[in-house]
Amino acid sequence: MAEQKKAPLLKKEEDYVKALEGFINPETDQVALLLDYDGTLAPLTEELSVMPKDTEINIKKLAANEKIFMVVFSGRELSEIKNHLKFPNVTYAGNHGLEVEYPSGKKFKIEMPEELLEKHNKLVSELKEKVVCSGAWVEDKKISVTYHYKGVTDKLKAKLIAEAKGLIQAHGFQLIETPYALEGKPRVNWDKGEGAKMILEKQFDADWAKNLKIVYVGDDTTDEDAIKVLHGIGKTFRVSELPTLKTYANYQIKTVEEVGYLLKAVQAYYEKKKKA
Repeated sequence: MAEQKKAPLLKKEEDYVKALEGFINPETDQVALLLDYDGTLAPLTEELSVMPKDTEINIKKLAANEKIFMVVFSGRELSEIKNHLKFPNVTYAGNHGLEVEYPSGKKFKIEMPEELLEKHNKLVSELKEKVVCSGAWVEDKKISVTYHYKGVTDKLKAKLIAEAKGLIQAHGFQLIETPYALEGKPRVNWDKGEGAKMILEKQFDADWAKNLKIVYVGDDTTDEDAIKVLHGIGKTFRVSELPTLKTYANYQIKTVEEVGYLLKAVQAYYEKKKKA
């Protein structure tokens, strides 16, 4: 049974190389590279932000590699993340995998119950109306919602947190507390883990876990669901600055910029192959 625990923190470029040592055979392995966008490939902001230059360079190289199946996840709508990146060889998963588009143009979408969507929209609306001020903001993830309060002054913080907690629980959502944020998750059998499984199964059939080398990178509690599903199957990485972080992931990455080191380490396998 997988347990959340403190994972080794990767610090230097050589740490990333070592973490992947012997994992990928560029000659024979089909690799699935599953990447969250906000807070992982690019800084988390209200509007979509750009990736660090080194990350973007390696993403483009990896996406063009026929041995790599790349998925970019976002809590935002599919069209928003796809139009922002515009990479042709990427599978885009919006709303945490509720809506997916493959490079071939094939799409699928899972409809959430109308009653749940109404509850979700009411919660988002109330949070925006009652507790968005002084630097606090609401991230609408379509199936879950996050209230960010990192920029709020200490004088207002306790009051706003208490009110936001009350709203999340009053609407029947599961409350998850993280540093600088509160997450409200609906009590349904869908999360990013289910999304990852479905995407891989549709692309590679039921035996995907046996036939792929999987790398997953994400930064928040929604990613933990996918990381847990992939525990013992692939290499998983959680992006967080928290020194006390407990995670299902194999490794911790401190910053968005350092995710670039991991992508560079994956790309290095294929650069070596070209030189050989």
